[in-house]
Amino acid sequence: MSTRPPTPTTTGRSVYGLRVYGLDHVVELRGGEGPCPAEMTVEIRQTDAPPPPPVPVDERRSVRRLADGRHLALDRAAGRATFFGDPLPADLLAHPYLGPVATTFSRWAGRETFHAGAFVLDGRAWAVLGSRTAGKSSLLAALAARGVPVLTDDILVVDGRVAYAGPRCVDLRQPVPQVTADMRAARGGTRWRVSLPPVAPRVPLGGWIFLRWGPAPALVPVGATRLLPHLAAHRSWRQLPSDPAVLLALATLPAWTLTRPRRWEPLAATCRLLHTTLGKESGRLAPISGARGTA
Repeated sequence: MSTRPPTPTTTGRSVYGLRVYGLDHVVELRGGEGPCPAEMTVEIRQTDAPPPPPVPVDERRSVRRLADGRHLALDRAAGRATFFGDPLPADLLAHPYLGPVATTFSRWAGRETFHAGAFVLDGRAWAVLGSRTAGKSSLLAALAARGVPVLTDDILVVDGRVAYAGPRCVDLRQPVPQVTADMRAARGGTRWRVSLPPVAPRVPLGGWIFLRWGPAPALVPVGATRLLPHLAAHRSWRQLPSDPAVLLALATLPAWTLTRPRRWEPLAATCRLLHTTLGKESGRLAPISGARGTA
């Protein structure tokens, strides 16, 4: 028996470079109603029917068992993602359960995906990469509190040199004192969720920022020879193959290692450093035009 909640419209939602149907009730996707060129269409379904047996991902389909015991079946030809199990709350559908859907369909389309967030400065998206405890979300929430648009929190989908917007939220393991926006409990009380305003569905990619902890805020350039393995290491769901030429092209963009203390107080200085450095870099980057995926 299907347990998919009714959808009030058939317009779909624009997220991760997808036009997603079946999630009109998800608040975090309501900033993505506008059209986005080159979107792939995916219908999200939920059902409590018995799941099919697992199938390793190939170029056509996948059935995988999720960590909570649910199964996720993906069908490329049908443009369909089906969750088997108890109905998922809307906040979990927004994040993290939409992530594997976006990752697989994007890689099927030749796009690259990273475990990363991104913010927008001077019309370009700057990717923020780091380990699970590197403070990506807290930095993005602090930037959002200062009026800097956040493109995505946890998964970055890239097509050529264009980055796509994610759900309109940032999830924190604990509240950030510098974030004055309203926060609410989400994901069964395991996260604090900060709502984000609407943003353009896709933005030219400016470069990369790798996070590490250190004594004081500092930005150190990353050379091209070191950047390529760094990018490869932060690809999401590495079982899916990547085109080496895509990673090589992405490794030509500017990159830095951002060092900052674990304390909350230096966040303001860190945000100012990013704004100053990236503002100068934006003026040196050539405009993107006439390329595949150009905004």
